[in-house]
Amino acid sequence: MVDGNSKSEIRNPKSPERVAIIGGGPGGTCAALALIRMAKERSRAIEVILFEPKDFGAHYNQCAGVLSPPVQGVLRRELDLSLPPSLLQRKIGGYVLYGDHEILDMPAQEEGEATYAVRRVQFDRFLLEAAEKAGVRVERSRVYDIEIDGRGVMLYSDGGSAEADVVVGAFGLDRTVGEALARRTGYRMPPFLETVVTKVHPGGLGRVPALLEDRIHAFLPRLPAIEFGALIPKGNHITIIIAGRRVSVPDMQAFLALPMVRRLLPADRAVEHYFKGAFPIGPARGPYGNRYVTIGDAAGLVRPFKGKGITSAALTGIRAARTILDTGISEEAFGHYYAACADITRDLWYGRAIRRLARFTSKRLGLDAILHQARRDPTLFRALYLCVSAQDTYRNIVRSSLRLGLVAGCLGSLLGHLGPRGRPGRTRTP
Repeated sequence: MVDGNSKSEIRNPKSPERVAIIGGGPGGTCAALALIRMAKERSRAIEVILFEPKDFGAHYNQCAGVLSPPVQGVLRRELDLSLPPSLLQRKIGGYVLYGDHEILDMPAQEEGEATYAVRRVQFDRFLLEAAEKAGVRVERSRVYDIEIDGRGVMLYSDGGSAEADVVVGAFGLDRTVGEALARRTGYRMPPFLETVVTKVHPGGLGRVPALLEDRIHAFLPRLPAIEFGALIPKGNHITIIIAGRRVSVPDMQAFLALPMVRRLLPADRAVEHYFKGAFPIGPARGPYGNRYVTIGDAAGLVRPFKGKGITSAALTGIRAARTILDTGISEEAFGHYYAACADITRDLWYGRAIRRLARFTSKRLGLDAILHQARRDPTLFRALYLCVSAQDTYRNIVRSSLRLGLVAGCLGSLLGHLGPRGRPGRTRTP
């Protein structure tokens, strides 16, 4: 795969003709598709090389696989892509949030498009095949080093080397690529939480109707290592995910042993495999510079509680492509790209604040009082629904929900649930 051009032949940085993309997930493929489509609209000739070593038909993706409503609109509007119905394994009918004893059922609201559970490997394969059909050159090899200077970019992969005018980092939290980029630039990987993912098949390989009542079940347990866990119904199986600073298989086993989790799973459940993953909880440092830009997870441009990860990846990939074609590939040009992502970056502070509040409340006090209060207070109920479903920004949720009566109600409910020595008392499960 060695390219015959020397670095002296790399084209004008204000009008790049060859773009390399590292990563074939939603961010990388959407960036590639947008580059091809936008270049045609502008009567520009551009070559796009995308590196992705995974076989999405065989390799598992360590992701919850929830497709929030904006994604389909973005794909249709920006890339002229419609998802085949076979990809949408289950329409999510709502969310269930668990405390120690209290349970809050939140049916899906009718406004807007539905949320769907998908198998990420199938979704990613669909996008990658669409990119290949559009003319993207897909290299099935792993990038392990990068060189960037004033003349261009050199990428070293298992299949050889390749040159480009600019590189788009859509590599998620891949340490090999992240550290390679960091050696040559001011880029530093974002802070992250680890995940452990597994799945169970309650009824064999056939589709299971009304699995988990078509709801996503979310937990903020008191288990010290786990910040949150979730059970997500797919077509014929349940995906189970836990997240924390350092989580392991024993932590997953402790989560599966919780009484409220056990009641949701078949008694004869057989866990097939465990997979480790990670997702960012803050922005990367130096997410762009001369001749490089990062998108999606690699840039840390996602909601801090990992909602709308696919949406953020797609949007940042498309915005990076537009910047490359219309503004250029300098650090100054990519500053415009980052400014265009203000809808994501300005939400990060709110998300971190809510994450810390949720962690403190669940670990120290328990969620029972909050869930109990939410059944009486429609504003709190809606705020919790929007946080769990990721159907609005944290900024909007805080601004629309924060009022004196809500805060007083939550504090009163918390005090009412404390035992005689200031410890949470047992509450009734509805």
